Amino acid sequence: MKVVVIIPTYNERTNITRLVPRIQEVFCTIDHDSHILIADDNSPDNTQDVVRDFQTSMANLHLISGDKLGLGHAYIRGMTYAIQHMDADVVLEMDADFSHKPDDIPRLVKELENGADFVIGSRYVKGGSIPEEWGLFRRLNSFFGNITARYVAGIYRIKDCTAGFRAIRVSLLSQIDLSALRVQGYAFQIALLYEAVL
Repeated sequence: MKVVVIIPTYNERTNITRLVPRIQEVFCTIDHDSHILIADDNSPDNTQDVVRDFQTSMANLHLISGDKLGLGHAYIRGMTYAIQHMDADVVLEMDADFSHKPDDIPRLVKELENGADFVIGSRYVKGGSIPEEWGLFRRLNSFFGNITARYVAGIYRIKDCTAGFRAIRVSLLSQIDLSALRVQGYAFQIALLYEAVL
């Protein structure tokens, strides 16, 4: 199985310097063809330069760039590239700021191995947690956004609709018109999930 971890970035030079090597270490525990795809929004802090430096010794690290149009556009660009140019079987969504733990990547992949098509690293189930560094506004935004998604969008059985740490089979993702998901932030995560469970 070819696994592609997509990481959208904008001014994440410092985090990427630490995150990429850590993910590479985690990949050693996964028995799959694993890759990292950085979808950078032309970061003025030269995040791309850090990635290019790593690429000299990491053949499984990839970089695409584009205009800063928001999280949704970055993910769509990354997913489309992973499907069309990398022949991915699975894509993972992951933030660059360590709010998602690289050590949990194998847990998501394991659920796919067990037959799941869409796996969510949830904050709102037993064993899940909200990052301690999140401020009150971000916590409330996530909490109420999740409630709204579950009951307004009608996807009640999903415990965490706004989570950005996910593993998705391309066979499922390919059935969704990504270009039609013209939403950003949490709304992108909700819209993608909604389309996936239809």
